Parts: sequence; C-alpha cells; structure tokens
Amino acid sequence: MRPHPNLRASAFICGSFLPRFSSRQSDFAVSAKFKYTHRPVNSELLSSEPPDLEKPRRRRHGEFWRACGFLAPYRTYVIISIVSALLSGLVLTSGVGVMYPIAETLTSDTPKTVQQLVQDRIDSSRAKGNSTLYLEWLQPIARIVPTRPVLTIGFMFVVLFIMAVVGNVFRFFQEFLSDRSAISAINDIRRRLYDHILHLPLGYFGKHGTSDVTSRLVQDAQSLQDGFKTVLGQAIAEPIKAGLALIVAAIIDWRLTLFIIVFAPLMMAMIKKFGKKVRRASRAALQNSSQMLGQIEGTLSGIRVVKSATAERFERRRYATIMKSLQHDQVQMAKYEAYSTPTLEILGMLAVGCVLIVASYMIFEQKTLSRSGFLLLLLCLVSIGESLRRLSKLNNVLQRSNSAAARIFELLDSPIERSPSEAGTKRVLRTLKQSVVFEDVTFQYPGTNHTAVEHVSLTVARGQSIAIVGRNGSGKTTLLSLLPRFFEPSGGRILIDGITVNDLTLPSLRRSIAIVTQDPIIFPGTIAENIAYGQPNITREQIESAARQAFAHDFILQKPAGYDARLDGLGGQLSGGQKQRINIARAILRNSPILILDEATSQVDAESEHLIQQAIERLMHQRTTFVIAHRFSTILAADTIVVMEQGRIVGEGKHEQLLANCMTYKQLYERQLVGAA
Repeated sequence: MRPHPNLRASAFICGSFLPRFSSRQSDFAVSAKFKYTHRPVNSELLSSEPPDLEKPRRRRHGEFWRACGFLAPYRTYVIISIVSALLSGLVLTSGVGVMYPIAETLTSDTPKTVQQLVQDRIDSSRAKGNSTLYLEWLQPIARIVPTRPVLTIGFMFVVLFIMAVVGNVFRFFQEFLSDRSAISAINDIRRRLYDHILHLPLGYFGKHGTSDVTSRLVQDAQSLQDGFKTVLGQAIAEPIKAGLALIVAAIIDWRLTLFIIVFAPLMMAMIKKFGKKVRRASRAALQNSSQMLGQIEGTLSGIRVVKSATAERFERRRYATIMKSLQHDQVQMAKYEAYSTPTLEILGMLAVGCVLIVASYMIFEQKTLSRSGFLLLLLCLVSIGESLRRLSKLNNVLQRSNSAAARIFELLDSPIERSPSEAGTKRVLRTLKQSVVFEDVTFQYPGTNHTAVEHVSLTVARGQSIAIVGRNGSGKTTLLSLLPRFFEPSGGRILIDGITVNDLTLPSLRRSIAIVTQDPIIFPGTIAENIAYGQPNITREQIESAARQAFAHDFILQKPAGYDARLDGLGGQLSGGQKQRINIARAILRNSPILILDEATSQVDAESEHLIQQAIERLMHQRTTFVIAHRFSTILAADTIVVMEQGRIVGEGKHEQLLANCMTYKQLYERQLVGAA
C-alpha cells in the first residue's frame, strides 16, 4: 500500500522542518508526576505499518483520569474552584436551616419566636443526652430575630436572599475557574497531540489516514473538554450539595435518612449499566465521525474530478451510508441517555413515596416527627434527588469523554520517528563532501507481498545529477523516499559520505535535502511565508532573491499585496506553474547540498515548463541532484540516467548507451516521441 501522493508530497517538503517543533516541547510540559515522554521508533517500526495498539483492560474511566493529569499545571485554579464549590454548597444548604423557623411559623397553630424554637431544641437535646453546642451558638443570633410572625418570615427571607447572593458569588468562581482550567488543559493536550502528530512516521498516515488524526485532534479533544468541565463543575458541586443536604436530613431525623440511603445502591447500579452502553456507542460514533471527515476531505479535494465524472450521486450515496451509521450510533447514545433520567426519577419517586408513608406514620401515629421537620426533610430529599439526577447525566458525559481520551492516548502512545535525545548519540550532517550510496537496498510496503525496491545499488558523487526513469510503479519515488528516511529499508543501507543515514540525526539529514514534488504544496499564509517556510530568520531580501532565481518575482509583484498576498491552503489564487515556482524558490532558499526533483514539470504547460526548467537548472548548480521525470527534455540534462523496472535497476548510463543497450529505456523514449508526434 503506497501512501497517498499528496501526503507523500507534503512529507517530502515538510519532513526536514518537523524537528524544529521539538524545541517547543518544553512549553507543553506538565508537572513531573504527569510528564509525558515521546517513544522513538526503531528501524523495524519505521519500515512497517505501526502495530495495532494493544488495548489492555483498564478500570472504568481509566483513560479519562489519565487525561486529568493535564490539569496539574492549573491545580491552583482547581483547588480554588473546589473550595468555592464547597462554600457555595455550604451556604445554599444552610438556607434549609433558615427555612425551619418559616416552616414552624406557618405550620404551627401557636407560632413561637425563633428564640423559643431554639430553646425548645436545646431542652429536647439535653433530655436525650445529645450535644447542644451548635444550638447554644445560635442563641445570640435568635435574639435579634423579630418576634412577630410576619416580621419573622420577612427577616428570614432577607437572610435567605443574602445567603443566595453569597452562595452564587462562590458558584461563579467555581464555574469560571473550573471552565478555565478545562479549556487550558485541552489546549495543552491539543498542542501536545499536534506536536506528536508532526513526529509520527509516514507509515502511520498510510495506515490510518489524515481524517482519523484530524478527528482525534478536533472532535475527541472537544469531547474530552466537555468531560473536564463536567468533572470540575457538576462532579464537584453536586456531591457536595447532596452530602450537605443528607447531613441536614440526618440532623432532622436519622431514621428516615437511613431509609433513603437504602435506595442509593440500586440507583448507582442503574447509572453504571447505562454508562457502559453509552461508552460503547460513543466510541463507535467517534470512529464513524472520523470516516465522515475523511469522506468530506476526499470529496472536496477532488471536487473537479467529482464534477467532471458526474459522480455527485455516487458521492452522495457514499456519504449517506456513513451518515446513516453515525446517526445510528448517536441515536443509540441518545436512547441510553434518555433512558437513564426517567429511570432514576421513577426510582426517586418510589423512594419519596416510601418516605412519605413512613413519615406519615411517625407524624400521626408515633408523634415523633413534627410537620415542620417533615417539610424540611422533604426539601432535603428534593435537593438530593436533583443532585442525583444531574450526576446521572454526568456519568454519560464521562463515558463519552473516556472514549475520546482512549482514542487520544492511542495516538499519543504510538511511537514517533526519533527520540528528542538522539542528537547526543548520533552524528550531525553538515554538508555533503563525497557521495551518496545506495547499497543493496530493498524495501517492501507494509501489508503487501510486492517488493517496491529490490536490491538497488547506486553511487552518486557530490555535484552529480542523476535522472531516474521508469514506468509508473517502478519504484522511483519509493527509492528516493528512503533517502530522507520517510521509510526505512527492509534490507541494505544508504550512506552519505560513508555514514549510514541511520547514524545521522534526523534533523540534520533532512535539512540537507531540498525536495520539489510534482504536486506543489502551498500552506495557509502569505507568499513570503510560503517561500521562507520553516526558516523564520530569513530576510525579505533573501526571499525576493530566491523568487527572482525561480522566475516568480514578476507574477508575485502583480498581486495587489505582492509578497504579502495571502494564500489559502490549496493555493487556489495561483496557477499550477506559479505554485511550482514558489516551491522551487523555497528549495533555493534552503540551499541544501542534496536536491530531489520528483517530476517537477509534469503538470504544467509549455511556457511554465520553460521557466521552471530554467529555474531548476539554476537550482541544480553545484548540488547533488536526483531527478524523477517522464519528459526526456529534463532527463537528457542529467550526468547519468538510471532506468528502473519493477523495483530493480535495469539500466544505467548516458542517453545513447541506454538507447542501444536497454530495451525498457528505448520503449519509454519511443513512446514519448510517438506521443509528441
């Protein structure tokens, strides 16, 4: 399986720049406890598909809690948020205590003052041998409450209002700081993930595709952010509210409270059951979402072909099939989430009904529970039930977030091309002094039985230009992909100045190679930024000089903003020849000793080809050049021509020699002459 040509072209151009991002890894570091370390790949991994990652059995929410390690740098905000949640719950729940005098005043035939109510509770507690410390603390406060019933209720309402304001101030800090921590942590995860993606071996993208990586970087990270917000928000606030309400309920009557707790295990079992189903459906939905992104990306990038082939109906059906599968998984998630809330509410109603029956018996038969106490107990039950209802939804969010975290860590745990510390153990390539040697090189694409390159031996002296020709699929591009180590040979070795490329640091190797592909790559940004891509310290004069040498300066100045004209990611504002000349200017600016030209003039018109050919001749000057071309106007200028067939070299020499001695070369040459005629 060969990688997609656009992916191959992007890797050719970007490959030597990827190491620059390693210097930014320290920006993404979290505390030592949660520090993540890149895992380098060995040559065997680079030469084959990335292995399917093992999925060991983890505890429930295990990947999500692992992702919570990224919250460590923001632990100050998290701690303040937790404290604010505790204070908010404490203040708002204390309002239940304030409701007691109101309830007692409204339900009693002979209303008592607050001071009398407190004194009655002190006397009752002393008679039972219970502590009265907190009640004695309330006595000075009770003395300032008005004695008239209407004024008592008004006073208590003012107290409730003040407590609500204070509680919601704490709630604001809790929600704001928790959301800020979640957003910051996800930003760190996305930066870490993007940095890791840049260092993945090319074989990973050949196997998984770019849309899957994009989905994990965008959608999965967003799902994980929702989980962070929920954990730092409701997962902290709701248990605190429920716990405090339970304490108040226990103070009112511990027997009824104990009766309520009996229903808790049944509710937790139901939450767990629905959570498992949501997790499975969520993972399937994320995978289908990745396929949907791949379908959209493929259709839009090839929209000209779709329209010219009138394949709109076919693409629409294929997209509908993916969306049907995605819809099924999303509906399954919605169904399980919709089941969970009504089920818990039914259980809650059952619990409340049982409590009502028992409470009625205690009020009317045993006379051990007051009406006001029952009303407050009911208020606590409502508060606990509301918190449990919200927590049931929280579990569903956590299940979705856990699925997203698992997919993110699958990517983060996959091996990368190189170790950040390899510079200390390998040699740095500064320039090419002698030669580039392919020594009995063999390569086979992963997952195939076909050998793409087979026992190739080739020596290219410094400053020499080599043209590699052959039919499509003969292994030309694959052979040159091995030089910058986009793939590792299955056998043999490649040497630069007598040193195997595996013994050179990857950054220095790729900095020494400039590549111009048949598919010119344009990045979002200005024309100047595209020419100076990967070289932030380049001056405007150097950029313009490179553009002049590539015959791009004139058409750039015709743009309204000149070198500052902004381009989209596809370079739709430029013709094919103009984009190629910008790519050549980029290669000129790099000034690398080794140059690879992969059919650089195959997709341009005659006028553009003439200008590009002149630019290429300047670019090739005093460089060791590998040229892949089908047009013999380009081939004949090379010092040596190498002919490949089915991954092997079947001819090597000058044009006249090959016409006389190499049948493959002769056939290729005659076909082009016949085609031109």
